[in-house]
Amino acid sequence: MVRTKLIALAVAALCATPTLAAEDLLYLTSEQGEERLLDADLNRDYFSLATYVESEQILTFCGPATVAAVANALGIPRPSPDRLYPWTLFTQDTLFNEANQKLKPYAMVEHEGLTLAELDTFIENTGLAAEHHFADETSVDELRTAIRETLEDRDARFIANYSRKALPQEGDGHISPIGAYDEETDSVLILDVAKYKYPPVWISVEKLHAAMMMVDEGSNRSRGFVKVSVQ
Repeated sequence: MVRTKLIALAVAALCATPTLAAEDLLYLTSEQGEERLLDADLNRDYFSLATYVESEQILTFCGPATVAAVANALGIPRPSPDRLYPWTLFTQDTLFNEANQKLKPYAMVEHEGLTLAELDTFIENTGLAAEHHFADETSVDELRTAIRETLEDRDARFIANYSRKALPQEGDGHISPIGAYDEETDSVLILDVAKYKYPPVWISVEKLHAAMMMVDEGSNRSRGFVKVSVQ
């Protein structure tokens, strides 16, 4: 009886596991994923971003974690957190300056995260330029062009706001930076700031657009992306 129950539970667990298409989801931790990064046409941003990407300190802090990594990677003047003095670094906590506290207090971001428009202003309040685009106003070709143009610019970084459901992965709304683009497979590398859940993953531009098209309940609009650059 016990053996039968264990087998039944194992079968149920397998059935509950989402089926991932290999051509759509390729993790960087696989040999093929590594090779794609090394061969990718636009992979320079990976190195600066990977140096500073850290896991979100709260489940809803994908936005602040991403902004901290991007700000550090772009090399703008950094604050000096008390615990790191005299060294300087953007951290998820130091991003909540006076302007960002007025935009959306720490406790509210902890509760519900950031919408795409809020993310844009949050970035600008750190001293960077930001330009956000909603997926329902952007074609797949326009998304691809925006990714390429941003990754070709040493003074810019690309942030994606998407739903994990479309990949598919466990969870829903998420924010992370894009580290590379591979023209041969028309795929992008998402550097996931939820390191406790997933490693960086390669997905097609078309799949990313579909993930951005899913509605954000916080804004009742599609998700999208932000092009970040040095002012």
